[in-house]
Amino acid sequence: MQELYSIMRELLEVEYNQKSLRYIMKMLETAYGQEDLEKENLIVSGIGYYLAVLHRDLETAISRLDSYIAETAKETKKG
Repeated sequence: MQELYSIMRELLEVEYNQKSLRYIMKMLETAYGQEDLEKENLIVSGIGYYLAVLHRDLETAISRLDSYIAETAKETKKG
């Protein structure tokens, strides 16, 4: 059961990062059309960072969930 709670925490972290990415995207929309390219580059870099983090965290959580389900299935067949 502890493993499921840990997986849920990871999925919640992915959700938090998604919300952060949405915030960054709003900033980009606001900055669009402005001449301040440095600010736009910073925003784009932030989006790239959050996309990479989301991908990594989601992949990790799904992999752990798959492993847990496979283990539970094996134990159920034994018992």
